Amino acid sequence: MANPGLVKVSPGWATQVVVRRQGVQLELDLRDNLQAVLYYAGRYEPAVQRFLRGELQRGDVVLDVGANIGVHALTVAKRLQELGGGRVIAFEPAADCLAKLTTAAERNGLQVEVVPAALGERRQHAALRADSRYDVADAGVRSLYGDGDVVQEVPVLRLDDWARENGLDRLDVVKLDIEGGEIAALSGAAHTLTRLQPRALLVEDKRADLSARLHAVLDELGYRPTGEELDHNALFRPAG
Repeated sequence: MANPGLVKVSPGWATQVVVRRQGVQLELDLRDNLQAVLYYAGRYEPAVQRFLRGELQRGDVVLDVGANIGVHALTVAKRLQELGGGRVIAFEPAADCLAKLTTAAERNGLQVEVVPAALGERRQHAALRADSRYDVADAGVRSLYGDGDVVQEVPVLRLDDWARENGLDRLDVVKLDIEGGEIAALSGAAHTLTRLQPRALLVEDKRADLSARLHAVLDELGYRPTGEELDHNALFRPAG
């Protein structure tokens, strides 16, 4: 499957499994569609994976916003390790995903800096909600804008604040996939993106009602779309 879609897994045989996928060992919960696709198809967002492997350079600082269980953050960390070093910063607010990400990083001997928070346009606490169409365990579709049950209260940070407080002085690649929260996160990251000018922004762009505004926000930040669509993610590069 070039782009495996959502699959439904009966709760009666949902289970936790430990497997090796995309070069790393992961513990997967088959009630979650993302993790089920990864288990059965053997890969998740293969176009994104290929892009990241080809894009990365030694010493890169990579930001994964909406890291989930670390499907991309872990393979990026592995690739940077192979290249001779770099830094991966993963923002993820959901406690169950954080636990899997942290465990997988340790199990695979990979360095991933995990920030247990969501990103938005202002600092606050907010409800992380499930999508009413799916099981509450389906972590890949949870968001601050969901219409389902509240999974947990989570801290929301502005990237500009976090970058200043933590002395972030380099940023090369950003992956942003937070189920409709991309515009708010970009608004809270405007100074950092303008100051550090990462060479690649990979942003989820699958909602027609948000796409024009998303592109306008990125245009104001000096980024232009390349026209490449990678598993519902649009690639942007600095203008000029």
